[in-house]
Amino acid sequence: MSSDPPLDIGGITMSATVIGLVLLLFVALIGGVMAFEGVNEGTVKVVKNQGAVTGMVLEPGWHFITPIVEGTVSIPTRPQTYTMSHQSGEGDNANQDDSVRVLTQDGLHVDVDVTVRYRVTPRDAPRFHEEYRDLPTAETRLIRPTVRSVLRTEGGNIDVTDIYTGEGQTRLKLAVEGALKNETDGSGIVIESVQIRNVRLPTEYARSIEQKKVKQQKIEEAEYEIQVAEKNKQRQVIEAEAEAEQIRIKGEALRQNPEVLDLRYIEALRENENTIYVPAEGGVTLTRDVSDDTSPPTGTPSGNENST
Repeated sequence: MSSDPPLDIGGITMSATVIGLVLLLFVALIGGVMAFEGVNEGTVKVVKNQGAVTGMVLEPGWHFITPIVEGTVSIPTRPQTYTMSHQSGEGDNANQDDSVRVLTQDGLHVDVDVTVRYRVTPRDAPRFHEEYRDLPTAETRLIRPTVRSVLRTEGGNIDVTDIYTGEGQTRLKLAVEGALKNETDGSGIVIESVQIRNVRLPTEYARSIEQKKVKQQKIEEAEYEIQVAEKNKQRQVIEAEAEAEQIRIKGEALRQNPEVLDLRYIEALRENENTIYVPAEGGVTLTRDVSDDTSPPTGTPSGNENST
């Protein structure tokens, strides 16, 4: 006969129950944590049920989803920029010249730098995710090829002298904007703006334009100097005419009033302290300088040595 004690069935059952409750509590805790979904500012999350998009969008904040069965995909909703530029270190392909080469109507190549500003609308995020999955894919599949195609097509209808101007760049901008808006209609992408940032002309052509600008500037400066000289000449003529008219008026006044000359003559002589005045019969004043005179000797009458 065996001497082993009998098994405590009741104790084993109690232990299994406790372990089961602990595991259940642990699973519930994990599931509860997984059920809460946080969404950061500037993004939304698209809810998926067993991999399929449900159409539900989670706005920034905390939300409850069904663990394991449901999942989410984060979609940025802040404005985004996609740049194609020749500048090293700029744009989405920063390690190479990524500008768009355009063959103009007159057979010259120009390089165009362009920036597209766009965003994903929160309510259309599920549709965006179904079509493009994420932003890099949308840029590669939609924005980039559309921009390149439109710039080359529209640029081929513009002469190089026009494509370099503000009017030509506006024409390119509007063409790209229109095409992108048509392509993104209903996709959840909103095109906010297109900017033609730079148009680089062929080196020789750019040099000839610069030379023309220098010549034009010199011509404008010469024309300005001529205008200034003409204005000065006109001013001098006007001043001379005014002075002549003033002299004529004064002369006419003096001819009509001869006594004015005598008064002015006397006023001028008064400024000399060594001058004496003797009235003349004809109304003309006689003068003499007495600066070296001494007092006349006794008995000698004083008077003017000159007689009229």
